[in-house]
Amino acid sequence: MKTWLRMDLCLLLVVFGISTASAQTASSKKSTAKTTKKSVAASTRSKTQKAPRPAPAVVPKGALIRHIEVTGNRKLEKDAILVRLTSKAGEPYSAENVREDVLSLFRLGYFNDIQVERQTSGNQVDLTYRVLEKPSVLEIVFEGNSEVKAEELLETSGLKAYEILNQTKVREAVEKLQKFYEDKGYFLAKIDVRVEDLKKDESVKIVFNVREGEKVKVKKILFIGNKKMSDSFLKSRMFTQEEGFFSGLSGSGAYKQEAFERDVVALRFAYFNQGYIQAKVDRPQVSVTPDKKGIYLTIRVEEGSQYFVGEVDFAGDLLFPKAELFETVRIDENGVFAYDVLQRDLSELQAKYGDLGYAYTNVIPRWQFNEAEKKVNLVFEIDKGNKVYFGRIDMTGNTKTRDKVIRRELKIREGELYNETRRRQSLENVQRLGFFDDVNFKSSTPPNHLDVMNLEIVVKERNTGQVQVSAGYGTSTGFTFGGSVQQTNFLGKGQNLGVSLNIADEYQVYDLSFTDPYFNDTEWSLGFRVFQSSNSGRLDYDEKRTGASVSLGHPVTENTRAYLSYGYTATRLSPIWVKDSAGNWTMLTDLDVFPLSTASGDSSTITGSLEYDTRNDRFRPSKGIFARASAANTGLIGGNLKYYRTSADLRFFRNIFWDVVWRNSMSWAKIGSVDNDQDPPFNELYLLGGPYSLRGYRYGRVGKRVLSNKLYAQYSGAPYNYGPAEARERAMRFFGGQQQLQYQTELQFPLIKEAEMYGVVFYDIGQAEDNLSESQFYSDWGLGLRWFSPIGPLRFEWGFPFKRDTIYHDSSVFEFSIGTPF
Repeated sequence: MKTWLRMDLCLLLVVFGISTASAQTASSKKSTAKTTKKSVAASTRSKTQKAPRPAPAVVPKGALIRHIEVTGNRKLEKDAILVRLTSKAGEPYSAENVREDVLSLFRLGYFNDIQVERQTSGNQVDLTYRVLEKPSVLEIVFEGNSEVKAEELLETSGLKAYEILNQTKVREAVEKLQKFYEDKGYFLAKIDVRVEDLKKDESVKIVFNVREGEKVKVKKILFIGNKKMSDSFLKSRMFTQEEGFFSGLSGSGAYKQEAFERDVVALRFAYFNQGYIQAKVDRPQVSVTPDKKGIYLTIRVEEGSQYFVGEVDFAGDLLFPKAELFETVRIDENGVFAYDVLQRDLSELQAKYGDLGYAYTNVIPRWQFNEAEKKVNLVFEIDKGNKVYFGRIDMTGNTKTRDKVIRRELKIREGELYNETRRRQSLENVQRLGFFDDVNFKSSTPPNHLDVMNLEIVVKERNTGQVQVSAGYGTSTGFTFGGSVQQTNFLGKGQNLGVSLNIADEYQVYDLSFTDPYFNDTEWSLGFRVFQSSNSGRLDYDEKRTGASVSLGHPVTENTRAYLSYGYTATRLSPIWVKDSAGNWTMLTDLDVFPLSTASGDSSTITGSLEYDTRNDRFRPSKGIFARASAANTGLIGGNLKYYRTSADLRFFRNIFWDVVWRNSMSWAKIGSVDNDQDPPFNELYLLGGPYSLRGYRYGRVGKRVLSNKLYAQYSGAPYNYGPAEARERAMRFFGGQQQLQYQTELQFPLIKEAEMYGVVFYDIGQAEDNLSESQFYSDWGLGLRWFSPIGPLRFEWGFPFKRDTIYHDSSVFEFSIGTPF
């Protein structure tokens, strides 16, 4: 006699007291969860719906279990199932035990259906457990996600491929993903899920369909409780910013959940720096607009009282006189207690002791509040620790740059007594190379040598090469082809190699340069350059230059180098000829204005220069100073051209806050004749305008101009017939001045930091005249976009002149160029 006992998942729900109606009510709370449950449940019903089970037969009382069999299992071993059963062969049969066995197997989570077949023979019974296993998850797919990578979504979901399908986990995954997107500011995100059969009853694919929607913007930031600090001041200290006019470009106003903790710290730091050392700042409260496209942030603050510095003293290991220690710290008695000043003082005291070899000096600020006077009495307690020596110094991350390029910048050596100042200088020197995006000095102490510090210099290399290839056609230049390669870390040796060529119908430029800053592993630098150019870009004559130069350099002090160079250039000028309306050739060049013979010839030039450089990065500085002064004499040892040139340049950079950099450049130059009876060559005079000087004017369109009587006569007659004023204006030629003076300033700020894209606002002012005067200045302002791309820094800049060019009347000038402005 054969009987059947069947219990499926629906029966389990009844056993556990979970009704179908209550499950449906709970599923209606969220549309996303509802969709998920429907799709998953539908898939389950198709697998578990069977024909009505027959009523179980009665087993004789006292029957013994003769044999237990398991069928239908493909993934789970038979023994793994049998060990979970309370019913055992040779023991008395119990219907209660069989029901408990079914529940126990369901709890494993591996089965969609379990049936128990009983076959009796006399006083014995054989049991067969027929199981229907849940399918395995063979694949998990995300569709529609563009802002978040699938790998990140998979990790967030908590699901894994090749696991048994668990409907509860799938529903929980949808809720996790929904919250994940909300935390990132995508409150409009919708996530649906479906389970697709790949092989019937064996494997499935889970597909999440993601509709991300637009990221919400921070509409308003509100502060509650701030009386001493204004809203605008507090907002300026936050990483999170309100949505603004340029939010589409700069990304400001974006909702970033992870930025909130940094905002709290930044706001507390802002209060601490103003003496409000007991200020409390709550985490921002988020309110979503009804359309879920914007949010409002509310931040509660408790400012407390402002504290000032009371008595200051030093205790502990005093290796210096107290008077000298007081000179080291900047925190002032009776001044506002500023936390950033305190942190700076702690660092400087540690560095002072570190220069004596005490690398692990611990300076503890002990303070005591004087509530009556609102003062903080401060004692710097110093524990000098033990002296430390440098152990091994290794480099990692420099896959291209050779170790010696880094090592020669170090001011520290293995086996030397620790020195904090030289360690900092070493770090700055490696950063200043400009070859690395990141430089870190990681220290470690060997277990058995506590007086030894090993250093691991970890660098992240950046692209130090710039490659440019261009081709085109212009009505004035004809077909053009150009290319250049600039490598500042040639072959990983720290050498600078530059090769460029530009070829067109009207001009050609060939240039090759090479510099080795540590020639033959010495402190001497050696460089050379050879070049040839045809047509300087001026409109009134043609020019051809061929030359070469060599230079030597050597350090004078820590940040100062002296250079001496020699160059020889052959210059040949020729007039420009054009065809008139009758087809006759006529000379365009006015030889009265541009006497070509006085500027054609050979120049032999000796130049001496001095450079001071404390920039933290030679190619992308954010702080430091660069100054250069030079003097050159042409004709001292050969050549027929004789003149002198002097110049001075000053650039300084400052990181104002976060990644906003204030960049400044001032330059002055003068050219003069060695012979007072002869002016310097006119093609060596100064003109401004273009991407590297006054960016609101075209190239070479600012400077001294001279009237060409020849052109004035042409413009006054046929076919032009201009009036006297316009004819004169058009006949004024850009000649150039013997002096130039200019100043450029700009603010560079991040737009998309991950893509190394920055915005810039700039202002330029300058002039190029024989004698500088206040009335001759031209100035402009502008906006720009900079992208530090793999082929080099790309610049897109729009300049707006305050005083327009009288010939072209440009209201703005757009310039595209490769390279930094200064």
